[in-house]
Parts: sequence; structure tokens; C-alpha cells
Amino acid sequence: MIINDLYKKYFQKSKIFMYPLLGFERGNVVPEEVYFSISDKYKPEDRKLVLVYDPRMDLKYESFKEDRLVNHKLLHERLEDQNGNDIFVFDMSSFAADWDLFFAGKYSQMSLKIRNEILNFFEKNSGNYIYVNSFLFPEKWFKRYAEILDVSEELLKEVGELCDIPNLEKEQLNLVFRQEYDTPLVRDISEVKVHFNQCDRCNGQGHIPKYNHISNGICFKCYGRNSVKNLVA
Repeated sequence: MIINDLYKKYFQKSKIFMYPLLGFERGNVVPEEVYFSISDKYKPEDRKLVLVYDPRMDLKYESFKEDRLVNHKLLHERLEDQNGNDIFVFDMSSFAADWDLFFAGKYSQMSLKIRNEILNFFEKNSGNYIYVNSFLFPEKWFKRYAEILDVSEELLKEVGELCDIPNLEKEQLNLVFRQEYDTPLVRDISEVKVHFNQCDRCNGQGHIPKYNHISNGICFKCYGRNSVKNLVA
């Protein structure tokens, strides 16, 4: 498989580079999103990985939570947000050196063992695998990216990385906290009505064939679930 175009849309770096280090096998219940900070609570330097799950989106979630999440050796804290989502905070201090390189956008300088662990999380011959390979091992891809960008290979070697650095704003989970308790503001889930509508981007198919060269064409609006949720208080 060859890369024919750049991956231009921003993607959560936490989900691609850090989530695989938690040891969850590919195919397990996937979090709604992954972050490396929580507003007014955890900064990126605290080395905390934040996973957000919607308990209503996957029937296998409850068993996965009890079997894998609550007993995880790196679990630091459990929270719940105002929409009834479960939030699991993991302490990534055991990956301190690689975390700091990741945070600085120096993905290719992370340890070889960690880079291979990240890469092996993704299915070989998939769009994700080939792009992540180029981000973690750019020396193999400088020539190809130079052709796509129509720049000199030497220029890319000078830059050293083929993936942009994490966006601090997009990688931060914003929560509302009760001032007197400093805990997430939680509403009764019964107060929130959940409506699931067919995804209008992929017409309920979960993938878009013309984008098969990028992440196997998975729809980035519904993440392959075929439907999207609307929460109404």
C-alpha cells in the first residue's frame, strides 16, 4: 500500500499515539474520544490520558467496563460528565519519556519498542496503519511525502517529522465542575433524551467508498456506527 495524499484533517493525537499503550486489543469497545488534559484539573504535563465513553452507544460496554476499565492497573480516577458519559483517567507516568516526546510532536524519537507497540495496534494494510507508519518512521517516507508536496526531500529531513504536533485546545476535555465540591456536574441521565439519527454523511453505511484510501473509508462523523446521537435536555 502506498500513500497517495496527505492526511489533512486534524485527528486526536492522544487516540492514535497514546491509547494503544493501554493494552486494549483492537476491536474492543472504542471510546467516544481520547484527550490528554481536562480543563482546570489536569494539564498535559500531568501525563494523564482521558477516555470518554457513552454507556448508551454499545451494548458490550458494561461488560468491557467491569472486565477491563475499572481493573486497569493504570486507572487513576473515574468521573461522569453532565451528559452521563463515563470518563476514565489513566496515569501514564510509566511512559514519561515517550509521553514528553509525544507531547512535543517528536513522534519519530519515541523509543523503538513504544513505536512498534503503537503501530502494531493497527491492522496491517489498512489506511490507518500506513499513515501511522509514516508518522513513527518518517525516514522511510521522506521521499514519498516530498513527491506529494513537491518539495525537496532534504527539506523534509530537516523538519524531521511528518505529523503535526498535538493541538492543546482540541486535546483538552472541557468539563463543568461544581465549585464547592470540585467534582463534575452530574445530571440525572433520565433528564437527557437521546435521539439516534441516521448519519447524513455516509447515509447510514458507516463508510464512504471513495475514501477507502484513508482509514478504509470509515465515516469520521459516525465512526462507522451508522448513526449519530442528539442529546436534548
